[in-house]
Amino acid sequence: MRAPSAGGTVIVMGPAYCDLVFVGLEALPQLGRESFAQGFLLAAGGSAITAIALARLGRAVELSTCVGDDAHGRVVRSALEREAVGDRLLGTLAGVPTPVTVALSTPADRAFVTYLDERASAPPLEPVLATPGAVHLHVAGFPVARRHPDLVARAHAAGLTVSFDPGWDEDALADAAVRAVAQAADVLLPNRLEACRLADLTDASPADDVLTALTASRRHDAVTVVKDGPAGAWGQAAGAREFASAPPVEAIDPTGAGDVFDAGFLDALLAGGTLRAGLERGARCGAAATTAYGGATAAPHRRDLEDGA
Repeated sequence: MRAPSAGGTVIVMGPAYCDLVFVGLEALPQLGRESFAQGFLLAAGGSAITAIALARLGRAVELSTCVGDDAHGRVVRSALEREAVGDRLLGTLAGVPTPVTVALSTPADRAFVTYLDERASAPPLEPVLATPGAVHLHVAGFPVARRHPDLVARAHAAGLTVSFDPGWDEDALADAAVRAVAQAADVLLPNRLEACRLADLTDASPADDVLTALTASRRHDAVTVVKDGPAGAWGQAAGAREFASAPPVEAIDPTGAGDVFDAGFLDALLAGGTLRAGLERGARCGAAATTAYGGATAAPHRRDLEDGA
């Protein structure tokens, strides 16, 4: 992997959603039947989760995304301002609705229904590459890769390292542009099912086997991670393979846990930590995120990690 800088600004780029989270469901609803949630909240989701989690860890963060001039956009903007996430790359699209995700959360898993206008899916790349003091670009979601398939080479030319969490979409994970970014990124951070699609393996494939398949098509020095929720996370870089287990927690909502894992993992690597240190910090942050409703609600602050909380 190209050596990242410990200081400087991290840019998170990708769609930010207003999450409408229905909580306390015992099971996902069936067609033709009504289910009643025990709670409901609005929260900033998508790329905003990783940006907020990085800011809580003390990183200087800019979020490159677009929201609408509407109530849902104000939810996202308010959350970013409250968490000290930079807005110099945050655009407003007149007449375009803010992306929205309905999250149906059970203690074991979650389901999503999302609306994303293509005009809000991927902001321009040029302002990102020209951001003063930027050292790393985290690509949150496949829409950016589809719009900018050459972004890794362009980011490298501008002196930035690149990480990529593709997110889930059946068609996107088979898209040549998305796979090109996945192959070229300095750090690749899919979950196990996303990794299975990228590697053309079945969903039942063990994470260790998926990691082997993914690394076969990537640079020897690139960092590749496969996240598997409560089963832990595997990583490989320069031929060395590591595993970190997920800390035991009382999980109530897994929404956004992978995005918060990304923040913890990148924070450790940007500080010069080892692959194992990155996996352990990512697992700890991701597990913490499951202990409250909403993606970034329980993302830890740096003092939480230092205090052993």
